[in-house]
Amino acid sequence: MSGSVITIASLKGGSGKTTLATCLAVHWHLKWTNPLLIDADPQRSIMRLAERGQALGGIDLMAQADKNVWETIKTHSPNYGVTIVDTPGFDSDITVAALAVADLVLIPVKASPLDVDRMMDTVKTLMSGMTGWAPTFRCVLTQTTRGSVISRHIRAELEESGFPLLATDMPNRVAYAEAGLYGATPSQLAPEGPAARDITDIATEAEVLLSTKKPRKATSA
Repeated sequence: MSGSVITIASLKGGSGKTTLATCLAVHWHLKWTNPLLIDADPQRSIMRLAERGQALGGIDLMAQADKNVWETIKTHSPNYGVTIVDTPGFDSDITVAALAVADLVLIPVKASPLDVDRMMDTVKTLMSGMTGWAPTFRCVLTQTTRGSVISRHIRAELEESGFPLLATDMPNRVAYAEAGLYGATPSQLAPEGPAARDITDIATEAEVLLSTKKPRKATSA
């Protein structure tokens, strides 16, 4: 996984991008994987979280919300076990630039028809912004309710439409918001809790995907 880049992308705000990015980064930090977390969102949500008491466990952070972020990623990612990039929740040259240097793209999508429609726009941006290749991508169902009809329906709909999903959902748990109050993630505050276990399972799936990554050839279009 060394030197790998994971871009978290969604063209819809509120999908859980920042939560997923910070939780993965902290998980790998606690596992001594030496992650770098890049805040490429102009809202600077990650940097504000890091100003709170727990400071996201002291992980290495950078903030760069412009279209040249791909150069920063290429420069620094070889020095880290994994680089996670949080992107804006809207259509942006920043997102395209971060997608162009990704080994794996995770697209968080809430279990609702409107969010699925916007997720499809994200996939179109992913495909149209690449030159010469396309990174591996997976959708991640977020803010789900275990066993609910809508969660099962949305997963089945995406699978039938050919969109690859992680097997692990990111259910709607109060632990994420509670941890955020302290600038932390559930892996820090409740490492044996259900939210931390969800993140561990998502991280494990990502590691498997990155273990078979193809050589990166793309530049931003």
